Amino acid sequence: MEKQLFSLLFALSTSIFLLNGQELRQAPYFHPDQNKLNGEAADRAKSSVLTAFSVPDRFDKEAKKAFVEERLRIGQSVSEVVLETALFDDVLYPFVKSVHEKIIAANPALPATSIILTSEPVPNAFSVGDGTIVVYTGLISELENEDQLAFVLCHELAHYALHHATHQLVKEIEHFQSKAFKAQIKKIKEAQFNQSELYESMYRNVQFKSRYHRRDLERQADSLAYHYFLNTSYSPAQAMRLLELFETIDEHKGDSLLQLEQHFGCPAFPFQSKWNDNGSSSIWGTAHEAQKERYKSLSDSLSTHPDAQARFNWIAAMAAEHYPTEHPVTIDNYQQIKYLCALENVQAWYDRERYDKAIYTALLYQKVYPECAYFKEICTLSLNGLFVQSKNHNLSAVLSQTSPYYDKGYNALLVLLNNLRLSELAALQSCSFDEQLEPDSEFGLYAAYRYSVGKDDKARTNLLQKKYLQLYPKGRFSDAMVEK
Repeated sequence: MEKQLFSLLFALSTSIFLLNGQELRQAPYFHPDQNKLNGEAADRAKSSVLTAFSVPDRFDKEAKKAFVEERLRIGQSVSEVVLETALFDDVLYPFVKSVHEKIIAANPALPATSIILTSEPVPNAFSVGDGTIVVYTGLISELENEDQLAFVLCHELAHYALHHATHQLVKEIEHFQSKAFKAQIKKIKEAQFNQSELYESMYRNVQFKSRYHRRDLERQADSLAYHYFLNTSYSPAQAMRLLELFETIDEHKGDSLLQLEQHFGCPAFPFQSKWNDNGSSSIWGTAHEAQKERYKSLSDSLSTHPDAQARFNWIAAMAAEHYPTEHPVTIDNYQQIKYLCALENVQAWYDRERYDKAIYTALLYQKVYPECAYFKEICTLSLNGLFVQSKNHNLSAVLSQTSPYYDKGYNALLVLLNNLRLSELAALQSCSFDEQLEPDSEFGLYAAYRYSVGKDDKARTNLLQKKYLQLYPKGRFSDAMVEK
């Protein structure tokens, strides 16, 4: 399947983007057979989970039933992730596979495993428990080099080698099917008062014990991962550098530099200061900081992983014990890899109709890659998405409200977007177009097309539709064009 996939020619014409002298595409990867390929991979992923998670013989009938149901849920969950977001492109997927293969070559005793790359825009990776390691583009884009990605893969490989996923599932089934737990439930049901408080206390205790156990598993995985990592030619210091990054990986860099006035408005329709009006913000701001501090104080207790500093100290202690030979950081094309992941991350938010996140992420990347037209085009398309939903009185379904847990920059954008009227959403789209010119890029054409549909300009709509289908007959938006 992989040979077939990579033998297929890239079906769409795309603009070329230069980064450090390297020619790169200027739009996210797309293949006309993408849905078919993802569907086949999803079926394989589900079948693999159902085969790998064996029901323990010691379980009674009730426990076996619970195990089978949970196994099916895991298989379906993984299958859905693969179906909706798996990315079998011609650059990123081969790159992640090559890192995986280097680790396997350096650790031949490792059990057989496989890699699934997904266009999930959040920083994460996980081991399914059947030998499948899932990696998100949202993680790759936040790392600094190949060596750091290699340690992430080593960590997930260690989870699989130690059978953590299957052991944890068995442990949880045993707990919830135990006589002691059932007796506790029965006792609470018989209580005359405060049943809800008793249930809450019981489940909080279960949750803390489970997560404490999982933090122990993370330490085990780090220990074995470091052993795998030292067998490779990657830089041992990057394991600790990775954990330093984890302290701030959820915080966008340079939020304060994101000047919304520069992105919303044009001479024909200038930026309006009222869009930034959040009303009386002193109480909200106080609550914001208080809740953030409370969340921070509980983060290690409520987290599956130990905090990054604790993990850093653990790796540092192992490094002091083993005195590893330092290797130079791998010199590669990681900046190009980060750029391509940026495209996939933004597109993922747009495809999910998370238009506010698509705009925010695109604006952040636009600061880094100002020559790439895609980020501006997707902002226009996202504004159109908000316009359509607002027109259909469904804006709340696709536009978030501010939250103490969001970045300040993201909250500022949400204030602006929630202040926009329907006519202003329409007008802001017009700032992206010179109606005397016709765009040639796929996303530019589609953005212009969507804008003309909103204006009910049938002549221009038909013209743009015809041009798109001529240039991109099997393009990402061709089905949407044909429907009109």
